Amino acid sequence: MRFNLLLSLLIFVLYKPAQAQNLYDIPRSKEFASYLFHSQQYSLAAIELERLIYLEPQNDSLRENLIRSYSFNKDFATAGKRIDAFFPEKKAITSPFDDLYAFNLLADKKTHATRDFLATNATLNPEKRHYYQAFSYLLEQDFNNSERLLAEIPKDESSLSALRDLSHEGLTMRRKSPGLAMAMSALVPGSGKFYTGDWKDGIISLISIGITSFQAIRGFSINGTASTYGWIYGSIATGFYLGNIYGSFTSSKRYNKRQADKLAQKMDAAFFLHP
Repeated sequence: MRFNLLLSLLIFVLYKPAQAQNLYDIPRSKEFASYLFHSQQYSLAAIELERLIYLEPQNDSLRENLIRSYSFNKDFATAGKRIDAFFPEKKAITSPFDDLYAFNLLADKKTHATRDFLATNATLNPEKRHYYQAFSYLLEQDFNNSERLLAEIPKDESSLSALRDLSHEGLTMRRKSPGLAMAMSALVPGSGKFYTGDWKDGIISLISIGITSFQAIRGFSINGTASTYGWIYGSIATGFYLGNIYGSFTSSKRYNKRQADKLAQKMDAAFFLHP
């Protein structure tokens, strides 16, 4: 009886480590990494995939899923660095890593590096190459170059239709001139803000400058240049006037930024990686 008990304990002690080790063997780990990836737990999937790649460093399937995990987790810089580690020579980057590399460079706003890579890469299909080249110019808001490039590309490349629309919209986007806004407000207070669509601020500027200027003139007309009342309101009116000119400048900048932000949102919607 005692012998059987000792034997059972020995089998249990030996079996548990073996079972635990089995949980972390390569096939089970791959299944677990696949589960994490497809359940969109990308940060955890990346950790598991990094461990597997340490065990199987030349497994392209694992490496691709690792890069995609970093990409979907918006860790674009790390995705790019891992591809650099996998392919020390950029000319050696082949499909599907060429596509992933260009995507992550652009997602990380490295537009010049993207174009440099595309200039040396020979494996990416032409339509994808054109897509990333055009998008690099769009991200820089260099709409002249994006229009030039897209005009040279056959229109049967359907994936570029959204980029053509974005490029045209950027090229024809209405912008407000800061210099003109300042000049208008210098001549007629508030008019520069009317020009940029800030009607409320424009009306406030016009009224405040008008009232303080009237009070200053009234004070000087009664007591002459010695009028303390006139100088106080004159100083206030001057401050409002100068603030109105500067405000027109910042108002035009805000207007242009709002327009650029709207276009940037459309670019973000057009630029994504498929699972």
